[in-house]
Amino acid sequence: MFDEDVTFETEPGTESGVDLSACRVLLLLEGVETRARVTALLSAAGVGTVDVAGDAAGALGLIADHEPDLVLLDIDLPGLDGPGFCRRVRTDAGRRLLPILAVTGDGGTPRRSAIFRAGASDLVTRPVHGPEFVARVRNLLENRRLVRTLEDHVRLMRWELDLARVMQEHLLPTPESLEKIRLSSGLWIQSHFQPSSELGGDLWSVRSFADGRAMIALFDFSGHGLSAALNTFRLHALMSEIPPDPDDPAGYLAVLNGRLVDLLPRGQFATMILVVVDNRLGHLTFSAAGAPTPVIANPAVDRLDSSGLPLGVSHAARYDNQRCPFPEGASLFLYSDALIESPDGAGRCLSPHDLDGVPARLRGAGDDGLRVLVTEFLADRPVVADDLTLIWLHRRPAA
Repeated sequence: MFDEDVTFETEPGTESGVDLSACRVLLLLEGVETRARVTALLSAAGVGTVDVAGDAAGALGLIADHEPDLVLLDIDLPGLDGPGFCRRVRTDAGRRLLPILAVTGDGGTPRRSAIFRAGASDLVTRPVHGPEFVARVRNLLENRRLVRTLEDHVRLMRWELDLARVMQEHLLPTPESLEKIRLSSGLWIQSHFQPSSELGGDLWSVRSFADGRAMIALFDFSGHGLSAALNTFRLHALMSEIPPDPDDPAGYLAVLNGRLVDLLPRGQFATMILVVVDNRLGHLTFSAAGAPTPVIANPAVDRLDSSGLPLGVSHAARYDNQRCPFPEGASLFLYSDALIESPDGAGRCLSPHDLDGVPARLRGAGDDGLRVLVTEFLADRPVVADDLTLIWLHRRPAA
């Protein structure tokens, strides 16, 4: 197999300064003498473990049991040929990056093309030049170590993102809390929360007061993903720390804005709307900071003025309280901007006017209305590039 004896110009295993003692190499090579020679070379190069398979079936079993860092494959073995072996290995998604160094006595272009198309990482032809062979092995093993390090980082990041997603979902109102509000005030609330990635920049909350009033907050931070999600945790913490005044949602927005201006990095901000529903007096009071236009039916359909400077932009921002009737039978539809900024298959986005019919539709659809609305919206939008949050408030007679 080799055309000369191998000598090392430096200490074995130190050519690149990378320790290969934890590496595992699987040999599927023809000939007892060849396997012994290669095992000696790999050990001299610093490889910690060398497994030897007598045939393709044995090699596949060793791959499943021990997950090597490199496979040395003689593609001229009888039985399952080299390309067939490579294809068999690559059918496992977890082994598509497993290095395979093929060895062949036929260096012709068709043979080389076939083995590379089947998934080989590199190829050497007989007679093999010893030092070059060792260098190729080392190269593949070092690349494998880098890939595994990257895979470990990706797995850790995925775990952390999953944990953060669960934490974020725990900040959302629970079905139990919404049921208590329904029983105490007759205010029915349905919602849909869908981040565009593992984490979202949208969040909403509800708080009930001893006198039966309820405050609903919907906020949406600029951007999405991890940075936006961290900001939702910041704002949720502030809202837990600072008690709101149900008589003055505008004042509460001003307080939150002042804190966020000092907390948020430059260029980051949040749109927000606060709605306080008072079933005793049959009205709602709201204040907004650049949120998408809500749709109200009380019973006439109208759109509320939700303009205003987003939170976190300037200490000089000022917010106003607005009030409108909210009698029994009235309803309010709140949403984040993904609803009107996500194009359908024809490239068309919904406008605020397109939402005028939503209250009547949801009111007549019962408890499944919002779910059906979301299903239809997503059917023609396989990709929604922003976080989507919908909230449906409907005032029914109290129990």
